[in-house]
Amino acid sequence: MNCNKLIIKYKGVYILNQEKEEIDFIKIPNYVGSRSDFYNIDIFISLLCSNYLNDSYEAKKGFTYEEGLKVFSSFDPDCIKQLNVDVFLYDLDEQLFYSTKEFMSLYENYLENLPGDLKYFSYEELLRIEKESNRNQNYQKIEEDSPFLFRKPNQKVNSKLFKILQSLHRARGEKEVLLLYSGGKDSTLSAIRLRKEGYHVHFFHFNNGFLLDEDKPYLTFLNTFDKENGYSFDYENHSIDIQNLFENYFFNWKEQYGDVLEDATLDSEIRCLSCRMAMYTEILCYAKKHHFKYIAEGARISQKFMIEHPAMIHRLKELAANYQIELLYPVLTLEDDFKEMQELIKYGFSSKSWESKCLLGRKPMEKTKEEEKIILGYYEDIIKPNMQKKLNRLK
Repeated sequence: MNCNKLIIKYKGVYILNQEKEEIDFIKIPNYVGSRSDFYNIDIFISLLCSNYLNDSYEAKKGFTYEEGLKVFSSFDPDCIKQLNVDVFLYDLDEQLFYSTKEFMSLYENYLENLPGDLKYFSYEELLRIEKESNRNQNYQKIEEDSPFLFRKPNQKVNSKLFKILQSLHRARGEKEVLLLYSGGKDSTLSAIRLRKEGYHVHFFHFNNGFLLDEDKPYLTFLNTFDKENGYSFDYENHSIDIQNLFENYFFNWKEQYGDVLEDATLDSEIRCLSCRMAMYTEILCYAKKHHFKYIAEGARISQKFMIEHPAMIHRLKELAANYQIELLYPVLTLEDDFKEMQELIKYGFSSKSWESKCLLGRKPMEKTKEEEKIILGYYEDIIKPNMQKKLNRLK
């Protein structure tokens, strides 16, 4: 699948395409020989920021893929965010924030005169254009039978583009929370309890690459919470890909000790820890970028996984606090499974679990104090520094 839609954020405004009267996404051409993970976006940005694009968005001289990337030597793929199935945002502000003044000055000069139909638009300007466009459309509908109506077409904003930009600029309320949602009973009851406390709950689901029915939590939401006020689940958050990050966090352990799926307490615990920390990395990044103050999940101490151990919860709260985010655990101390089922039924929800099945999941195993120490040490020495490396870019 080729991605061909892009928004570039630059100096607080957006670089977009304006063909005739419609303001639209930047359409990314296919560069011959590209081996990009981002479907030609990285080569396009490299050529744009280095003044090597002509008005047809072709390179002014021939490049191999590797040569094309080198012209913008500071290109960072972490600054690309997938907003939808085929829409990406490149945060050039974030890219330039970590650059030298000389570097910034050089590329500011390059971007003074954009090629082709690329133009700068502030969000406020797009709001005005959208408002005027809607008003003029209504006016024209009233008089559309008039033979004297020869009005010049008005500017308009592509509806999909406008909706995405609205979501990026949506002001966050004081009690909006991101919830790690699996579709299981614990995360479902967490959502209910948070709503009862006055929070608007935004659902966030992950795919570690080893799930069956990865869409099940999203479909469950549509059949349950979507009918109620105070809950939302944007499609682009229905299955956040964390496989590479998860495997990266687990790599050191796997290289040194292997990965035994059956009857291996430490392997199982480190694997689950790596997966959950990949989730936390992504959701903390999202919370910071989108101005959420709260993150919640359905961890329960009684489940006996190390990821739900008080010592681990303490470490996660401490990490999140460094980024002005508070972690909430609505069912952390809940012990009785039967009472949980009763509470779900009380509020009109099914007592069954509708979560995706993880092929790597194992039942919790009893751990010695020494094993707990090893697991916490792996978090402190291996996973946490890697999490902070990515998160610190957002400070």
